[in-house]
Amino acid sequence: PNTRIKFMTDGILLREIESDFLLNKYSVIIVDEAHERSLNTDILLGLLSRIVPLRRELFEEEKSLPKSEKSVISPLKLLIMSATLRVSDFVSNKRMFPRRQPRIISVDARQYPVTVRWNKATPPENEVIDAAFKKICKIHKELPPGGILVFLTGQAEIELLCKKLH
Repeated sequence: PNTRIKFMTDGILLREIESDFLLNKYSVIIVDEAHERSLNTDILLGLLSRIVPLRRELFEEEKSLPKSEKSVISPLKLLIMSATLRVSDFVSNKRMFPRRQPRIISVDARQYPVTVRWNKATPPENEVIDAAFKKICKIHKELPPGGILVFLTGQAEIELLCKKLH
């Protein structure tokens, strides 16, 4: 009944840490798409690597206090999710997991063969959409049917390329 789920970006959570370092309002933090490394994500994971053991330590210390002196602190559970993250990077983090390695849940999914194709030279910024368009057309003409995944920097570029392809 008291459970609430709050969705936020890593930047918003960093703002909350500024005013509440221990994240006392939260019992669980889920970092999804952790492989999409940004400066905010790296800073957040670094801070969480300090907060998680500190909350555990405060919880353990509080157990020995008389009931009248106890606060409502509990250990902070951290769930890091990613489809492609190197798990060993996190499991070997002794600061985040000082006592024992965390439980790892691996969900196998169907794998499809993927061929990566890229241009040898990076086009100038104002020619990226044209270069992507030419590459897509070339792949479409020369290779058997299949999906093509193109990474672009933002919504405007995506819409422009889609318009050009139609």
